[in-house]
Amino acid sequence: MEFEQIYKTYYKDVYRLAYSYVLNKQDAEDIMQKSFLKLYKNIKKVNNSSNDIKKWLFRITINDCKDLLRTFKFKTLSFVNEENIINNEDYTKNDLIYFLKSIPLNYRVPLFLHYYEGYNVKEIAKIMHKSESSIKMRLSRGREILKKEMEEN
Repeated sequence: MEFEQIYKTYYKDVYRLAYSYVLNKQDAEDIMQKSFLKLYKNIKKVNNSSNDIKKWLFRITINDCKDLLRTFKFKTLSFVNEENIINNEDYTKNDLIYFLKSIPLNYRVPLFLHYYEGYNVKEIAKIMHKSESSIKMRLSRGREILKKEMEEN
């Protein structure tokens, strides 16, 4: 698969994953760009099946998000702009993204990968480098938190 085709196929998925972490359009775009740049540089090392490429991209995106979240900017500033989330055209189809912003990150990402991207528990565990039982617990607790959040609104 050519790089341009890979980009056209997965850029929205990578963007949404990054956005689910950082909750900021500009930072999500930067992370998406950084992830694809890494793929471009390492395209020969990645297995050429579409499923492997997507998993590789998701793993890189998650790592880039974690790196960004460790920076001083994210530790000291509260940047979540509710208006930015509500008016974001990419998410008008799925209001769950609005509710996911209030869920802790360790529950938000498995929920996103499971319900939005369609990954099963085993695949999520591999992507996040966690045990399957940990992912099951995070999905269960995340659903409870999400349910409470939705009921309150």
